[in-house]
Order: sequence, then structure tokens, then C-alpha cells
Amino acid sequence: MKLPAEMSLAQIAHVIGGRVEGPADLINSIKVSSVAVSPLHATEDDLALVFDEKLIAQLPDCKAKALVVTPKAKTERPRIVVERPMAAIQKMLSAVAPKPHTPPIGVHPSAVVDPTAELGEGVAVGPLVVIGPGCKIGAKTVIQPGTVIGAKVEIGENCLIGAGCLIADVTKIGNRVILQQGAVLGSDGFGYATERESNLERRLRGNRELEEESNPHLKIPHIGTVIIEDDVEIGSCTTIDRSTMGATTIGQGTKIDNLVMIAHNCRIGKEVLIIGTTAIGGSCTIDDRAIISGSACISDHIKIGKDSIVEGMSGVMGNVPPAEIHAGIPATERRQQIEQVIRVKKLKSTFADIKDMKERLARLEALLAETALVKK
Repeated sequence: MKLPAEMSLAQIAHVIGGRVEGPADLINSIKVSSVAVSPLHATEDDLALVFDEKLIAQLPDCKAKALVVTPKAKTERPRIVVERPMAAIQKMLSAVAPKPHTPPIGVHPSAVVDPTAELGEGVAVGPLVVIGPGCKIGAKTVIQPGTVIGAKVEIGENCLIGAGCLIADVTKIGNRVILQQGAVLGSDGFGYATERESNLERRLRGNRELEEESNPHLKIPHIGTVIIEDDVEIGSCTTIDRSTMGATTIGQGTKIDNLVMIAHNCRIGKEVLIIGTTAIGGSCTIDDRAIISGSACISDHIKIGKDSIVEGMSGVMGNVPPAEIHAGIPATERRQQIEQVIRVKKLKSTFADIKDMKERLARLEALLAETALVKK
């Protein structure tokens, strides 16, 4: 990765919040113009980021003229030491990131904007965008090509709405929100009813006498909305359903990855992290700072407590208390889940031990019976 210009270690340390260490005669003279993508492929002209413990062990193989490391790395080479590696990467990439292409301020001639829509100062509307009646778009918000916005939608200031997003009627979006390409907000929730008791209901109460007569699924209107609070980011092709009544809400500062499905009437707290391909059932509550790892599935009406973690590919069928880590299917407290896995792995030897004990017990019983006969 090329830097905008050649920089000294002191200049880079100032940007990323680190301290320069190493031989004084070298650290004052070293300048770099690029950062290696991988420390093991670095050249003598690069700066290398070495944070992983496995990579720290391979430092002798790194050819970079200088390093960015944590305090754990023991080396005499010229280096910038940082306490928070990911924060350092965030600062560095923010400083060198190219400005993304956005449409110019104003409305592109091919866009369709209803006359009743209100656009704030500095709004940019790209090609083939549709904005429905009664919408309000805040100042300096950018709407990329191909996005469709329904009626009475409110979008705050300094938002970035990616290409091809679909935002349904009466959705409310706060300030500085980012929607990546193809995000969908405000689809109807998945809710149906039947006039008569359904076979599903019969089965759930243990009745096996099922009917063959048609009993159509009747769509339940979802007349609620979706509310996205400030500083939320929503990934590509993620869908968030509107509520049956009231609002599906996403709290301030929450970050949602690509391909996530959030069902109707969910309440997601502040600064929550939800990782890709997660599916969250209807009416769930996920409290502040919880982390839902990739491909987790959460059943309806579940509560995930503050600062808890649901590990990847877990199937959550019961509430998760605050600050606990749950894993597995069905998800349980992580230590319990590990213990269960260990026990399962030991089953083969356990069964062999039980078989051996039963055989020895049978021989002992036979011996005791034989001894009793002799005494008689």
C-alpha cells in the first residue's frame, strides 16, 4: 500500500498514536513510502505491521526496514510501538484512504424526485434514484445510483446511501448512517394467520389428527416502521423488516455486516455488532454492546443481554444473560458447551470402560455364586 508521500517514523507514529523505538541513529533517518500488505512479503523499502503472535515469532524473516508492533514484540529493529493494533490500523487507513466516488451535489437528470420531497443543503442524488412523496433528506446526504426511497421517509444529515438500496415507506434514518450497496429497510415482516386451527398448531399441542382441507395463510398487515438511529452502518444485502405495529429499531452506533436478516419488531441496542449471515427472529431484544457472531440463528422473542457474545453458527433458543458467552446448538454458556463436546469425544472410551466393568462384574457375581454353593 503506497503512502501519499514519503514519511518518517515520527510522522507515522503521530498519525497512528504510537511511539518510536530503536537505534537512535536509524530511527531519525528512516523514511518509508509504502506499507506491506503482509510482513512476510515485505521489501526493504516497506513498513510492516506485525501484530499476530505467530508473525512476531517470524520477525527474522521480515525484510521491512521498520515495523509497527505491540509491546509484546521483542526486537531491536526500528519500530513504532502501539497499544491498540486495530485502532492503529483504523487511523492509518483513514489517513490514506482515497475519497470514494460520489455523485455531485444536486439531483441527476435521470433521478425521479417527487415535488413534495424536501432535500437539504448539499444533498447529492445520483442517476436513476427514485424519491417518493413526503420524504425529507438531511443536509449533505449522498444517495448513490439506483436507490429507491418510498413515501414519507426521513433521512438525516451526512448519510451515505449506497447504490441499489431499497428504503420502504415511513422508514426513519438518523444522522451519519451508512447503508452499503443493496441494503433493504422496511420490508413487510413475515406474519400470517389462518381462519381455523392449522396443522402446525395441532402438531405443537401433540395432536396427530391432521386435516387435508385447505386452510390458507392470511397475510398480517405490517403497519409499523423501521427506525435507524445515528451512526449506524448496515452492510450489503442486509434486510431489516418493518414492525407489525410500533417500530423495529436499530440503536445508535450499531454496526451490521452483510447478508444479515433482522425480523419484525426487533429492538437492537447501542453499539451492537452483528456479523454476516446472522438471522434474528421476530420480537428479539439485543441489548447494548452485545456481539452476534457470523451465521448465528436466534429464535423469536429471545433477549440477548448487555455485553454478551453469541459465537458463530450458534442456535439461540433461550435468553442469554448479560456478559455471558454462549455457543453451540442449542446455544449454552461457552464453558458448558466445551465440557459437553469433551464428554461426547470421550463417549467411545467411556462405553468401552462400562462394557469392561460389566464383564468384570458378571465374572465377580459368578465367582461369588460359586463360592456360596461350595459353603453350603
